[in-house]
Amino acid sequence: MLDTKFAISACLIGAMLLMPIGCGSGSSLDLGRVEGTVTFGGKPLEHGRVVFSPEKGTTGPQAVGNIQSDGSFRMQTGQHDGVPLGKHVVTVHCRQKPTPEQERDMAFIPKSLIPDKYSKGDQTPLRFEVTGSNDEYSIEIE
Repeated sequence: MLDTKFAISACLIGAMLLMPIGCGSGSSLDLGRVEGTVTFGGKPLEHGRVVFSPEKGTTGPQAVGNIQSDGSFRMQTGQHDGVPLGKHVVTVHCRQKPTPEQERDMAFIPKSLIPDKYSKGDQTPLRFEVTGSNDEYSIEIE
């Protein structure tokens, strides 16, 4: 009986030692800092999101940047500034802000304020290669 308890304890301790420390920290990714502006019809987009999705051959998760009222954005991967190095498909998402009544309607989908093709990964013309040298990316939506 004692040998069984010892074996189980040894297995649990061994498993804990093999677990990565700081799981999910993203520190193992090579990230490049990316920031820029988004304009539509020559005017800054006042809200929304920019999403970088890795293309084939680029490893890592998506990165997201919230668009500020002046059209500026700064990309983040998880809690870290930056985007995985490599080539990315870029989408932009900007929808009409819902009224309080619309917010309560779970089936309501706000109208896109930009052409739909920019929010669809298989249709967007936007591509960007992150090199790691503080990349600036200005997005002009037509």
